[in-house]
Amino acid sequence: MPTNEAGAPIVARVNDQEITLAQLNGMVTQFGQQGDAAYVRSMALQTLIEQTLIRQAAAAQSVTISDAELDAALQSNVDQAGGTTAWQTWLTSNGYSEEVFRESLRDTLITLRMRDLLTADLNGDVPQVHARHILLATEQEAMDVLQRLQNGDDFGALAAVYSRDVTTRINGGDLGWFAFDELLEPALSEQVFALQAGEIVGPVQTGLGFHIIQSLERADRPLTEDKRAFIAQARFENWLNRLHSDAAIEQYI
Repeated sequence: MPTNEAGAPIVARVNDQEITLAQLNGMVTQFGQQGDAAYVRSMALQTLIEQTLIRQAAAAQSVTISDAELDAALQSNVDQAGGTTAWQTWLTSNGYSEEVFRESLRDTLITLRMRDLLTADLNGDVPQVHARHILLATEQEAMDVLQRLQNGDDFGALAAVYSRDVTTRINGGDLGWFAFDELLEPALSEQVFALQAGEIVGPVQTGLGFHIIQSLERADRPLTEDKRAFIAQARFENWLNRLHSDAAIEQYI
């Protein structure tokens, strides 16, 4: 395990920013006894890596939390705990010092602010597509179905017979209306949102198989509360996954 200039052991680097063994041990303590020790340690390290990535992304966009905001949030926690004495008891029982909790709270507030920025556009009407698809097991099967569509066969009829998506094939492959971040397969969203109404694309490979997909119509539409919450979470997770894939991350344990 390498050490930094101060001689402290380092467990990881995230874009050249160090995560020390002391930080990891502190996070493990905060996690508490949640099962296998090696698993808890691994989850604690991944949490520290994610926090570092989010802080770096926030700094790149000049997103900060002021001391006044942090003080107000901290006081809210103290009040909810029932006062200063109860708060000190809570800190001790959960493995926090005041300084460590303050920085953890700053991370939480920064994460929430970044989430708000990423999802600000979901409060109004959102671009959505109404589409249908046929899911096939192999590329050759998808090519055969695509050829039949080009020869004039009915999309819905082919979906009812050949699609492996049991939840949509009874409706001719109809996926309903959805926003870009709503589909679990980003590759599929990218393809269908590039289509004009009536156009067909495929085969599009995802983890489910090979899709033939047709855009039926598109419009800006409001989201239900359930959809808004789902998309907000999916968008944040996709953003975090991109931070991971673009980062230089070295782990030493």
